[in-house]
Amino acid sequence: MSDTLSDYTHLRTLPALLSVVFVLAGLYQFGGISEVMITWLDYALTAQHATFISLGAYAIAFASSETKQFESYEDWEKVAIAAGPLVIIGYQYVPQIASIINTNSNLGPILAFFATVVAWGVAVR
Repeated sequence: MSDTLSDYTHLRTLPALLSVVFVLAGLYQFGGISEVMITWLDYALTAQHATFISLGAYAIAFASSETKQFESYEDWEKVAIAAGPLVIIGYQYVPQIASIINTNSNLGPILAFFATVVAWGVAVR
């Protein structure tokens, strides 16, 4: 029993919580979740909220990762780390990027979402 409790004490709760927040915000931004409503306040979150939440979680997670120095990453990892926020910001604020991602099928937003999740995984290692 004490081994199990010891395992839970080593769980890094802040990165885990940030991961959940990042994924949920990304799902909402890229259309995987249709609406987030705060019923108590009768307020619906917007895609802009999701953008700010994603970027905030990304910045906090990258700053708290064990590899904080950008130079410590390999070249492909640097590209992935930079691509995540660029896709998030570009989708929200650059109409050309949004039109590239928004194809006739759901494939574009799904790929954009997975690209940000891969960037997240590389950034927080």
